[in-house]
Amino acid sequence: MSTSANPTNFNTESIIGIIEMIDSGNIALPEFQRDFVWDITRTYDLFDSFVKDVFVGSIIYGIPSFGLTVRELDNRPRSGKGSRQKLTSKFLSQDEIKSKVQINNFRLVLDGQQRITSIYRALKGIDNVWVIMKNHDEIDEDFQDISLKSIPLENCVLTIDGCEDSEHLSINLSTVYKKIDDSLMQDEIEEYFKKLTFSQRLQKEEYKKAFKLYLQSIQKLEDLFKSQKLVAYFLLDMSADKFALFFERSNSLGISLTFIDILVAKLINGFNLKRKIEEFEAQNPHITLNREILARSIAYLVSNGKKVDKKYILGQLNSDHFNLYWDEIVNLYKSTIEYLNYNNFILNYNWIPYSNTLIPIMMFLRGLPSKNFSQMNQEQKDFFEYWYWSSVLSQRYVSASNETILLDSTMLTFISNKQKITDKSYIKKLKPMISSHEDIIPYNKKGSAIYIAILNFINYSAGGLLDWNNCSKISFTDKIDDHHIFPKDYLNDTLDEEADRNLINSVANRTLIPKITNIKISKKAPHIYMNEILKNNPQFLEVLSNHMIPTDILSGLYENFYDTFVEERAKLIFNKLNEMIISKQEMIESKFVIDVKKIANYTGTISIWGNYRKKKATAVYNIETQQVLYNGNKFSVSTAADKAKIDLGAPDTVSTNGWNWWKYTDENGMEQSINNYRY
Repeated sequence: MSTSANPTNFNTESIIGIIEMIDSGNIALPEFQRDFVWDITRTYDLFDSFVKDVFVGSIIYGIPSFGLTVRELDNRPRSGKGSRQKLTSKFLSQDEIKSKVQINNFRLVLDGQQRITSIYRALKGIDNVWVIMKNHDEIDEDFQDISLKSIPLENCVLTIDGCEDSEHLSINLSTVYKKIDDSLMQDEIEEYFKKLTFSQRLQKEEYKKAFKLYLQSIQKLEDLFKSQKLVAYFLLDMSADKFALFFERSNSLGISLTFIDILVAKLINGFNLKRKIEEFEAQNPHITLNREILARSIAYLVSNGKKVDKKYILGQLNSDHFNLYWDEIVNLYKSTIEYLNYNNFILNYNWIPYSNTLIPIMMFLRGLPSKNFSQMNQEQKDFFEYWYWSSVLSQRYVSASNETILLDSTMLTFISNKQKITDKSYIKKLKPMISSHEDIIPYNKKGSAIYIAILNFINYSAGGLLDWNNCSKISFTDKIDDHHIFPKDYLNDTLDEEADRNLINSVANRTLIPKITNIKISKKAPHIYMNEILKNNPQFLEVLSNHMIPTDILSGLYENFYDTFVEERAKLIFNKLNEMIISKQEMIESKFVIDVKKIANYTGTISIWGNYRKKKATAVYNIETQQVLYNGNKFSVSTAADKAKIDLGAPDTVSTNGWNWWKYTDENGMEQSINNYRY
């Protein structure tokens, strides 16, 4: 058969069609395809692209004219029981493939495995993927006067995340799939709605309206998944030699523009961003400037802490803003990077788990006296430490990072100004994804922020990692490698069990050392290369402890029990993490979060207001009854908000989270939502 791959001759299919083909065994992977490696954050991005109708690339299927072994898509949990089990594989002869192609349209995935597997895992509920819908007042004003049915899906969706949002209507993608696959009736769908944290807080009159929106939102997602034009694909007939050639040449290099490249072109007449960066880096060769972080930081200041998104940056920022804030922002950036490095939060710029966390830290620094980290007191330092590690280990910056940047910048500014946090739920948002040593073991990809964070935390808890050869601290400028403690080549030669082989790249088998040290280690057994180091460095036991490596590794104890070594090291890491960070949640909450009951009269009433299309409605909130007096009548908080917005011109189908919409002025003259009084 000849290979036909005209780039304009593509077909399209639906997500539901893909799932059906996988379940029937008519989409499979060649056995030699790489494993499923996408971090869950890539799945969120993929479905965000579907919702926004952003092209995600074409799937390439192949019809081989020869027999080969195929395997199922990865349907294992990411961690815990079953995560290491072997995937099923099967040899198909040339005649079997020919028959399956003719009868069932059988095809192999040549390119697009990560996307297809992500789709399958999300809809089947193997991975938890939630669509978080906007509240009515968060929808663009151009759409607020029309019914939900008529609003494009992308304008209804706030974000895609790994958990439901208690303040927004949330839909698990697996629920949408169950409705389609099992033909769920309305009362069956309602059982899923009832379990949402969001719905459990609704009063009776709000519940019915919210459930209607839930059904309409599910229908929108169902229509999306059934759309025959959602996924583009090519189908290639391939001989064995061209099949191999495809894989050799399929990874080609490309050049892509970012929104910052567009911004550079926009500003250049009044502010040469490229030249400014080059000048700074020539004077500070140890610091790389992140253009996007600088632009978002300037946007935060220009918008008074309300905007850091690309649309605002490209639409509103101009050269005057950059001329006004550039020097200040660059100095904050430089001080932040140096502080994180010198205090062992990071080894160098390339090992920052989430670069967006730099923005709240810069705003924290901006609020300190003289904009100097040396001016923070011990309590502020305690909070900063807890916030930093909890933020990177909770994966809060995976999705909806713009909102997270704004929230964290505000909260850290409060702390730097010695103010208390009044949002009782904020500390709970910092909960790390790791609750036991077993949660550490599955992280094995350098692209994962938690993988990077764990290795950085080892450096932090040690007060700086020591070089293996001479006990000197590893410096900021060293080229760092995430070294396999049990060398990868050694394990490939000695491990028989697939479950153990899956642990080769676990973060529990990795530590950070200078690149040149790793080259010298090669593929020797741990007790051999480590005892060689011990001869030249009598303090090597101290180095092992510094890197949280069990010192009895020198005896060769673990070399027939590699899985035991991984468990023991994971325990050492988790115990220190729990001691320094996780266990401090209650203490942080008690010190830095203040109950509104203690700062305000928790009886009586307060004046409140809400805005809609630049119009203002006023009302009175009864703190004890949690009701709103609006236009002479008493309503629940959200019903009052709906009625007020309708009076201001909104459609009668409006649905509002009144706890966030109604505002009051606190004792510091700051605008707050009445959600502070909710509980």
